[in-house]
Amino acid sequence: MNENSVITRTRRIKFCQASSDATKPLPIITHIAFGSGGVNLSGEPIAPSEAQTALNTEIARYPVDSVTYPEETTARYAVTIPKDDLAGEIINEAALVDSEGDVAAIKTMYSKQKDAGVSFTFEFDDEF
Repeated sequence: MNENSVITRTRRIKFCQASSDATKPLPIITHIAFGSGGVNLSGEPIAPSEAQTALNTEIARYPVDSVTYPEETTARYAVTIPKDDLAGEIINEAALVDSEGDVAAIKTMYSKQKDAGVSFTFEFDDEF
């Protein structure tokens, strides 16, 4: 388990309900949100909490471009931030967001600055 990523309690509740009640299907992941509040003053990633319902400082969210399955129990979601979006922004946290708008998983990371004129492809693995 990675201390800088977590499946949220909200998502765990939805898993539980979906596995025990056919009238409550599990909402699919539709977006990845990006933020700038995932590190401390020293620049080290802050461990997210399963109780979080949002990123610390969301700056944008993008629809998932593709989903692949590199392992039997891993879904890899990918988005591309267009070259003209978020120029100069610092990104150090990301979240998988489901079709109901709820945050399903959060990952914090070292800061990356988005350059102008360059697209940025980001992959987020959801491991089970």
